[in-house]
Amino acid sequence: MPRSTPTRVCCPMRACLPPRTTDFNSFMFLTRCCAVILAGVFLQAQAHAVELAASGEELLKQMAVANRHLNYTGIFTYEHGGTLKTVKVFHAIRQGREVERLILLSGPKQEVIRRGDDVNCQRLGDAMLRDNAAGIANIAKHHLDQYYSVQVKPDDRIAGREVNILHVVPLDEHRYGYVLGIDKDTGLLLQSMLVGSNNRVLERFQYVDVQVGGAIADADLGADTDEPQRVSPDAAPCLDHGALQLTTPNWSPGWLPPGYSLAGHEISTENGRETLIFTDGLSVFSLFVDPEMAANFPQMQAQRGATVAYLSRLSANNRQYVVCVVGEIPVETAKLVTQSVMPKTPAP
Repeated sequence: MPRSTPTRVCCPMRACLPPRTTDFNSFMFLTRCCAVILAGVFLQAQAHAVELAASGEELLKQMAVANRHLNYTGIFTYEHGGTLKTVKVFHAIRQGREVERLILLSGPKQEVIRRGDDVNCQRLGDAMLRDNAAGIANIAKHHLDQYYSVQVKPDDRIAGREVNILHVVPLDEHRYGYVLGIDKDTGLLLQSMLVGSNNRVLERFQYVDVQVGGAIADADLGADTDEPQRVSPDAAPCLDHGALQLTTPNWSPGWLPPGYSLAGHEISTENGRETLIFTDGLSVFSLFVDPEMAANFPQMQAQRGATVAYLSRLSANNRQYVVCVVGEIPVETAKLVTQSVMPKTPAP
């Protein structure tokens, strides 16, 4: 089951599979950017779309709950850019919080441990899905109707289980589409294909074996390797009594894809790097402004499957900054956002 941000979206495959580039040193900054948001985007695949049949809407809501609240274990494959990886996953609820262990079964031995997400935390993406985000960040009721449509195809099978197939189709060029296989019995997401232009599949995730429910032993949630990768809870805040509590950013993009709103913001106390997280309720991307890295990195772009990273340099108040956009959006969209960034106040 996959990983990103507005709601907690956990894409295990991305945690297991580091981005690739021909210039590894330059890409280190981008991988640091990726680490913040690549703890989940597929669970975001939950939209209230134009003329969405009641059954499709319910399936998406069931999926949102199932992926966060169920105990399950299984093996899935993840394919991107001609590379196929196999991953084993254990997912359990411990004292109201998610605990997840991901084990890469192909290639170098690697594990990811994710702990700490509260299953009752509702983020901006959740509110958009449930169509109760009106009044939060100036989001209009039914706003997703303008950006996606959803079609339901029943009666298929994945990993030996009966599923419904949902086609989530974007209505403009600024976002990707999804094909989702949702388990009929439990609502668990068993398949996800992220679709770009010309119906090209950019990433594919699919279970080949899965068991849902039942107890998961503590030993199955502990790492076998000495230094597993550990993923922290999502940087996007939970809604507090229906309000989104965010600090005021020092930077902002002059242009955003229609329908995206600010879902999270933080400033590093160590190096002053500022992070802004945006979502349309289904997809997510992050914007990073770094005052320390500007001397080391030229303008560049990289892509791993559907995840794009676009980096450029910005001069403000006689100082150089690196601006980086990372997320599951088309590269031209990332470029437009990056090149529109400006300080809200005199740059820090």
